[in-house]
Amino acid sequence: MQGKAFETGSTPLIGPTARLSGVSDSCEGLAGDSGGLWDLLLIFPPLGSYDDLIRDIPLSVIYAATHSVKAGFRVRILDLRLNPEDWRRMVSEVVGQGCGLVGVSVMTGYPIKTGLAISRFVKEIRPGQRVVWGGPHPTVLPQQTLEHPDVDFVIRGWGSQSLCQLLEYLYRGLGILDDIPGLGWKEDSGIRLNAFRSTHEVLDHWDIPYGLVDVTPRNYQRMKNTDSLIFPVFTSLGCPYQCTFCITPALGRELQGKRWIGFDVGSVLDHMEFLARNYPIKAFQIYDDDAFIDRKRMALFFDGYMERGLHERYFLEFRGVRINELDRMDDDYLARMVRANVRLLVIGLESGSDRVLRSMRKNITREQVKRVNIKLARFPQLLPHYNFFCGTPGETFEDLLETKELILQLLRDNPRSYLGVGADWKPIPGAVMTEEAVRDYGLRLPSTLEEWVTMDSTDTTEEIRHPWYTPQIANFIKLMQITGKVMDDKVLQEGGSFPPLLRVVMRLLIQGYRPLLRWRLRHNAAGFLVEHDLMYLFFRLFVGRRT
Repeated sequence: MQGKAFETGSTPLIGPTARLSGVSDSCEGLAGDSGGLWDLLLIFPPLGSYDDLIRDIPLSVIYAATHSVKAGFRVRILDLRLNPEDWRRMVSEVVGQGCGLVGVSVMTGYPIKTGLAISRFVKEIRPGQRVVWGGPHPTVLPQQTLEHPDVDFVIRGWGSQSLCQLLEYLYRGLGILDDIPGLGWKEDSGIRLNAFRSTHEVLDHWDIPYGLVDVTPRNYQRMKNTDSLIFPVFTSLGCPYQCTFCITPALGRELQGKRWIGFDVGSVLDHMEFLARNYPIKAFQIYDDDAFIDRKRMALFFDGYMERGLHERYFLEFRGVRINELDRMDDDYLARMVRANVRLLVIGLESGSDRVLRSMRKNITREQVKRVNIKLARFPQLLPHYNFFCGTPGETFEDLLETKELILQLLRDNPRSYLGVGADWKPIPGAVMTEEAVRDYGLRLPSTLEEWVTMDSTDTTEEIRHPWYTPQIANFIKLMQITGKVMDDKVLQEGGSFPPLLRVVMRLLIQGYRPLLRWRLRHNAAGFLVEHDLMYLFFRLFVGRRT
């Protein structure tokens, strides 16, 4: 398993007696007790408007806590998505009891806003409180993150062991900061950054402290289905592909050896049986970045899953599936997946334009996508969820039209398909595509931590207008986003726990609007798109939640 999302040599410059910059004397003690009830508080912040609609178990902070719990440190986890209106009370109660180190898991975009609010708040109620950030954003922008006065440490890359080493240093006087992989910190002479951990961090599933979080269907669900717990499980780590929009290739360059490793199938199944005994699970979601790199291995997984009878009780879902790998599967392989009770395949298509797909280094083509979709239509138990995003650097209006045509073709050939057309392309620091956007298209990246908040078009009041956008492109992207929300039936089919009246209203609105949407798509009519703002307002008020 991975501690990735509490997501780098250097000659030793400071030891256990050195003074850390910006940390008050009241919190300076290195050996012994942390000065309160908790040695470590890990916080998963609100992510945005749709926290109520899609809320997965916070594996990032659970995994990050693994080594610390095993070493005997007193760890508390708070998932602030569960009560975002009252998060200050939740945090103040724990910090008020005394907490040596507060950790926040942060992704690029809106979570930075909530992460900064949390960090500022804990320092207000307990001056000198140490704060460490982990996760994708501080992993690739540690210098800028540490320049903020409310962040004292960052941990880049794999984080469980490094976080434990930091606690060992702070409270037991063991080791030196320079020996902690991925650590960044402030000292009087400036900001220091250690090298990344050079290997994947693999956790024994028996050590993962799931008990630190109240894992119930009411807390963690999709589409408000509060009677179904979908539990995420990793069967592998890493990804060998080189997609330009993704941060994984940059992280992979820091690794020694293979960029992808598969776990022992028997150990994975043991883990799943352990979870099944302890939680009211309806489905397992395989959380791998790419689950089918080794198809023979996954065939053994399916066979073992069925031999243990897990397929009779639980659905299987896959978060990371590629078209080129599905294209190599024959009908016998897909039939095996059906027998194993596979239900959902989340497939990253990203674009319907071959030119854009080449620029992304996706190694797929639109003809390949259509061929795979027709093949999947022969297996109606396998529900494909096709993900797209729009507004990539240099994407033209003609590229968007090709994406539109592919989406409509997918629905014609396989009406059970789900669509995911997300917000405008978000520049991920460290990704090749982001570097190209700066170099070739004049994109200006945020110069401060706070400015990164505006990169999420779903949760910012500022309209995204990248330098290559024309008014025609900007409007058509909004039309595509509407298409991804209402052209398929996922909200109506999956939202089983919406209030009955809301389900009726949503069904009437969606079915009533579809003829107009089809007309707009047929004529590429994206002007006067007032329904875009109305749709997002409706979802924020009644389906999602503004945090």
